Amino acid sequence: MEVVTCREIEAAEAILDHTRVDAVVTDLCVSELGGLEGTRLIRHMATHFPETDVLVVSSHSSEEIRELALAFGAATFYEKPVDGALIADRLLKGRAVPASAVAGTVQEVETLDDVLRSGAITSVLQPIVSIQEPGSGYPPIHGLECLARGPRESMLRNPEILFEYASRKERLYDTDLICIRAGLEEARPLGRGHRIFLNVQPRSMTNPQFPSEVSRLVQESGFDPGDVVFELVEQQTILNPRAFARTVAQVRQFGFRVALDDFGVGFCNLHLLLDLRPDYVKLPRYFAQGICGDADRQEVVRSVQSLVATLGMPVIMEGIETPEELHKVRDLGVEYGQGYYFARPQRGADLLATPSFAHHQSRIAAAL
Repeated sequence: MEVVTCREIEAAEAILDHTRVDAVVTDLCVSELGGLEGTRLIRHMATHFPETDVLVVSSHSSEEIRELALAFGAATFYEKPVDGALIADRLLKGRAVPASAVAGTVQEVETLDDVLRSGAITSVLQPIVSIQEPGSGYPPIHGLECLARGPRESMLRNPEILFEYASRKERLYDTDLICIRAGLEEARPLGRGHRIFLNVQPRSMTNPQFPSEVSRLVQESGFDPGDVVFELVEQQTILNPRAFARTVAQVRQFGFRVALDDFGVGFCNLHLLLDLRPDYVKLPRYFAQGICGDADRQEVVRSVQSLVATLGMPVIMEGIETPEELHKVRDLGVEYGQGYYFARPQRGADLLATPSFAHHQSRIAAAL
């Protein structure tokens, strides 16, 4: 049995949105404001994952509270103190299981404040290459995407869970700045001569201090704002694209560039091309998968590439994993590629030691 424990309800919600579990046990405790913490988690699971059992434990066990928990969607209510063996038996649904099979691990998820203070957030780098340039061998490196990673051996190592947690705690801006700093530090030893792609939440970019603070971080890392491209993720938070376009214009005044990430899925739609005028458009791995044998997928990519090229915006195809995918994407006119076929995300020192990056550095030296 594997058990994950969370000290904050926002961490539990973030994990449950990205990880399937067999059951949830929540403590229906009294909050500082006098409400019953835990009912929110019961409602969350009942709404989004009704097939998952929610077990409630509480020292507040009046008939009214018990009925409230069950009405919200709890499967079972236990009055504290409760024997852990009783909960384990309920989770196993009464099945006779050897003790050796029940034994497992318990992982406690850190609080977001502890993670942000610990310095445990790091970054890995993945090259973005120019796939239209002629010649054999490794395509020229155009840029490096910095991908944040949370603490090792933690569920928060997954950046999707980490940022979901930060969003629910209203700490996106702090988290973004720490991830940006980690990415720049990881890319620093590789020097200049390529663009640094940094993921950022639109809500962070709207902070009035964002351009000046990030400019300082960029210059301290030995880069210039003109080297940096901000990839806009979670576009559903852009509720007023025309107003956000003014934010993008202010960021561009500092010399930064902007890319639309995951174009064509979720909320990243055509109107953002016109309102934001990004410098790059990134197509997600979804479009590269199976593209060789899918005429419809090829037509979609060809149409998007043609459209954004007319607007003066190059396309980056993510998720290229085979030579066949590379050839097909190249034939469709896409300018840049990214994916396991070229390199997996890795630490800067490891990337620096690869023959492909050494070849890239020799190209830069020859051009100077």
